[in-house]
Amino acid sequence: MNQVFENMRRNARPSILVVEDNDINREILCEVLSDTYNVFEAEDGAVGLELLTAHYNELSLVLLDVYMPVCDGFEFLRRKRRDERYAAVPVIVATASDAIEDEIKCLELGANDFIVKPYNTQIMLNRVNNMIHLRESASIVNQLTWDSLTGLYSKVFFYRTVEDVFAAAPNESFDLVCSDIDNFKTLNDRYGEEACNRVLVMLADHMAQTLEDVIVGGRIGGDTFAFLTKHQDPESWESKLSSAANDMPVPNVGVKFGITEDVDHDIPVPQLCNRSMSAIDTVKDRGGFAIAFFDDEMHQRQLIEQVIRESMETALEQRQFSVFYQPKHNVQTNTIGGAEALVRWTHPLLGFVSPGLFIPVFERSGFITKLDMFVWEEVCRELRECIDKGLPIVPISVNASRLDFDVPDLPKKIAALADKYGIDRSLLHLELTETAYSENPEAVVEALKDVRELGFSAELDDFGSGYSSLASLNTLPLDVMKLDMSIVQQASELNDFRIVEAAINLAQVLDLKTVVEGVETEEEAKRVSDLGCDLIQGYFYSKPLRQDEFEEYLRR
Repeated sequence: MNQVFENMRRNARPSILVVEDNDINREILCEVLSDTYNVFEAEDGAVGLELLTAHYNELSLVLLDVYMPVCDGFEFLRRKRRDERYAAVPVIVATASDAIEDEIKCLELGANDFIVKPYNTQIMLNRVNNMIHLRESASIVNQLTWDSLTGLYSKVFFYRTVEDVFAAAPNESFDLVCSDIDNFKTLNDRYGEEACNRVLVMLADHMAQTLEDVIVGGRIGGDTFAFLTKHQDPESWESKLSSAANDMPVPNVGVKFGITEDVDHDIPVPQLCNRSMSAIDTVKDRGGFAIAFFDDEMHQRQLIEQVIRESMETALEQRQFSVFYQPKHNVQTNTIGGAEALVRWTHPLLGFVSPGLFIPVFERSGFITKLDMFVWEEVCRELRECIDKGLPIVPISVNASRLDFDVPDLPKKIAALADKYGIDRSLLHLELTETAYSENPEAVVEALKDVRELGFSAELDDFGSGYSSLASLNTLPLDVMKLDMSIVQQASELNDFRIVEAAINLAQVLDLKTVVEGVETEEEAKRVSDLGCDLIQGYFYSKPLRQDEFEEYLRR
């Protein structure tokens, strides 16, 4: 064990290569240096070059004599300079006190400093220590400044450089373009890090070479680049960027670009990048290549989203959220057969906030898991009130976010709420979307197994809206399949309900109950009912209802 710690201690110390042909001098140098450094020793320049080749990655310094047999110090410096691998290793040359010409020649060949013979131990140690410290400081600055993979600026230095550009040219007009690669994590998992690193390098090179009047480029995220350019003709962006994903080392690479034109110099650079990334969000669902521009509408949306982020915790504490219930009509009994719980938010400043606006913000922040647990408890409370009032009782389904499946013991927490209010667990259904399943399939499958074992039911929401529906049905432990409203809308427009019929038949083969969403007309209700669905949900029967309205609906 002591040897292990000794090896760790030695590996943590800087390493020095001593190239000196005089045995006594070399022995003295090595003895003095070994207390602080790991020391490699060479008796001439040829051996020194061999050691340099073998250990250049770990060497912090070379201490080099000038006059040696076989290969002298001058030749050592010449050969070292020819190989870029050795450029980061500084060299201190030992010279005689009167050898000014030697010092000049060594400087021309790339030496960094000098020590005069005979050696003064304290001067020598200080020179060595200062040079190593300088090298390490420069290395740290270099790593902080540049992205080692692409050669672009790091995020911090990109931001700083753009700020400097704005300060130097306050009246110039600039554009900021950001790029993002579709499903980069999935590409990494499938094709490996090395191949995907080549994708990043090729994309960075393409942007740097194709964009006109590039001022500076940076890597501001794992697969995200940002470039500041002089203001471009808006019509020219597509032609410059459309070939960005061509000839990549992996197939089907989709790249999205967000552009903020004529940027405001007074806005912080990170915020400008966020604007371009917000534009990308609007085209995320498109396959392959796409470009989007940041505009005033997006700006207003960002301001509202900021208000949402700042007030969401307070909103939950003050019970600004409420749960509405949209009935599901039972085709066989012609009565209510269930309901879906839908959260609504009335903000004191913004008024009614659309779920389509606040749900994505909550998901990005992780707050959605708190809100979902609030909904579960409100549903249990409502069921308890309905039971106590002697109202008809129907199952209620609650939507689960993809992040809910990262919550430890989610099924047990729902079970605890049901038991707290004395609710039969069969009355609670968990609804999940295909997106939640596709992003974390293993966790979702395990959670649904636990949900059903604890007595709850599981529903697949929005069937037909995604590409993985059949795989989902074959893998997930489910009780109910809900057909997405887009299927019914398209069927009505085309007057062709064959896809609806096929989906219902598929559910029946898999022994799943079916709910058809988005039914708005009597004709649609009759058609899907005749096709054999179990439940119908939509405005034809009822819009989402407040708690008191829902209880009145139950009394019918």
